[in-house]
Amino acid sequence: MIAVVLLGALAMSATPGTAPPPRRAVFPPTRSGVHLNLVFNYAVPDLRREIGVVDVVWGSRSPLPRQVFNQFYTPFERDGPYAGTHRLAWFERYHPDWIEYRCDRKTPAWEFGDRSDVPIDIADPAVLQYQRSGAVDPAFAAGYRSIDFDNLSLGNYALRCGHYTTSKTWVAQYSGQWSDAHYRADVLAWAQSTYAYIHAYSATATMAINYSIQPQFGLRENYALMTSTDEVLDERGFTNWGSRSDNAIVGLEWRQIVAMIAALQRNGTCYMENGEEPGPSQKISQAERLWVVANYLLTRDDCTYVWMSGFTASGAQEYGTMWLYPEYDLRIGAPLGSMTAEGRGWHRAYSNGLALVNPTTTSAAFALKGTYRDENGTRYSGRIVLPAASGEVLLGPVH
Repeated sequence: MIAVVLLGALAMSATPGTAPPPRRAVFPPTRSGVHLNLVFNYAVPDLRREIGVVDVVWGSRSPLPRQVFNQFYTPFERDGPYAGTHRLAWFERYHPDWIEYRCDRKTPAWEFGDRSDVPIDIADPAVLQYQRSGAVDPAFAAGYRSIDFDNLSLGNYALRCGHYTTSKTWVAQYSGQWSDAHYRADVLAWAQSTYAYIHAYSATATMAINYSIQPQFGLRENYALMTSTDEVLDERGFTNWGSRSDNAIVGLEWRQIVAMIAALQRNGTCYMENGEEPGPSQKISQAERLWVVANYLLTRDDCTYVWMSGFTASGAQEYGTMWLYPEYDLRIGAPLGSMTAEGRGWHRAYSNGLALVNPTTTSAAFALKGTYRDENGTRYSGRIVLPAASGEVLLGPVH
């Protein structure tokens, strides 16, 4: 019921027609089974291995092979060696008015503690032109199918405050606080302008953003940002960025994410659920894998993808490698309808099985019409009980 209420509120708060329709038809269709969106491929030695295995690559190092939907990576509000461009000294010499500072007026608004990627002013039209001529246009000309913009946020997480003019006059833009209405307005304006530019580039050019819903800023602004793109990579997914303490999102937060996914799908926006787990990728447990895949199957439509990975011993995200799990190969078929509530849990029927999710902190029971088996071969009939914060994929019915 709460998910329905949230969906209704979102529908009323959203303003239709404010952005071009997303180009869903350009993306690989996801009509049955599990479809993968590999996050980076810098550790894949032969990119031909991706063919027939992954549909989309976020941040591919090459526009080839053409059988894969390869996307070009670039940060959205910083520039530096990782983006393939310039360091701070270059900006200080040629474009000092593009550098964003914190409120002490001397510290660049470094993001994630990274002192190589330079924070730049996304409200400056000259900066937008620099991004487009330096990253967007060359990527499409090279054959990439889409541009990925990383780390969008409605929160001023780098505590930006302002910049200097070329004559060294201070220009105050933001409060330097996490919640700043002017910053949110600039992020939305940047996204809408960039989205329009990419759609004007060609009839097949697309845009993707890395953004996870931030409910503290309200449904309207979240929806406006998440529909100013063709695809949303939800890096948080249902695993809370791989948090060790709560890597299975439940309760109201789960319902908010599900409601937003449904709203995006009605708009035609493609969606990618990222599942990060706190341990090494090769040690992600079956229960953790089923939580990610069951949620994907519960919420997916014909332009929805999923990926799973963990962390290295040093705490780095273990992206870039083709981590493949048996749950990706479960032959569950095509969905027969939408997700349906059942007691504390949710289920969805497929042509060859069921996706079950219990997004609560207590156990949940599901009635079964027939006999099903899980991926281990265990059979269930009559009912199945799922522990708190868990998912299951059942195949069948079997005879």
